[in-house]
Amino acid sequence: MPRPTELAFLHDIPIDLVVELGRATLSVRELSQLEKDDVVELSRLVNEPLDILAGGQVFARGEVVVVDDRVGLRITELVERERAESA
Repeated sequence: MPRPTELAFLHDIPIDLVVELGRATLSVRELSQLEKDDVVELSRLVNEPLDILAGGQVFARGEVVVVDDRVGLRITELVERERAESA
């Protein structure tokens, strides 16, 4: 098994984080009829934590925060691999 120092180069590899606010399923017809100011209802409830994905896998959950003039994310839970796969 490699020692941690042998894998240290991996720490500098960039990875995109995706924060999932919710999901919706629309037909192509519904999608083509959307107009400015239309609202698409998402699957997530208001008080539910947001999923944070890295490499397409949920690894944490969190909540939206405002930092100065920017939107941020506070991590509230780290998800165990087995739980993330069953979610």
